[in-house]
Amino acid sequence: MRFLASWFLLAASVLLSGCNTTPYDKATIYYDRAQFPAQIAQDFPGLTGPVLQHGRCTLIVATPGSNTGTYHFCTFALTSNELYVQGWDAKALKYVELVHVDLSKLKTISIASFLRASQVQLTEERRQLALSASIDEGGYGDSAATERLFESIKSKGVLVVKSEGMMSPPAAPSPMIIPIVIPK
Repeated sequence: MRFLASWFLLAASVLLSGCNTTPYDKATIYYDRAQFPAQIAQDFPGLTGPVLQHGRCTLIVATPGSNTGTYHFCTFALTSNELYVQGWDAKALKYVELVHVDLSKLKTISIASFLRASQVQLTEERRQLALSASIDEGGYGDSAATERLFESIKSKGVLVVKSEGMMSPPAAPSPMIIPIVIPK
């Protein structure tokens, strides 16, 4: 019995040690909250109006009606009329545009939640976006910031619809096992 309990404790600790976040997303996107509005205005001269809300995020880009799309670590900047989503180019030391959304051209908006994860889902004529705000250090979703972003965009008069569930990135490739039979 003692052996079974110690084996169970060891198995549980090994499984739970995989639940730790990694620093990769923090290294992937540079983000300094205090300097971000000035930096983004410098990198995007066409930025219209002051930045109302900004932060780190994850973005999934897909076609309308799809629940799977490409995945990006990013930062976002919301102005009164537009949403800018950008990635960090470490070679050029500046932000590069991933998505630029004119809020007046959005068809629908919804919010999807599963446990502590939330996504603002924006649908345009030819693409669908799922944006989740993250804490400044990265690694964990910030549901409160995601809901504030949803409320800010909803206040612009965008049609609110019920979400059909969380969007997700494509499944990771898994190893294929091909049995080889050698006759004797």
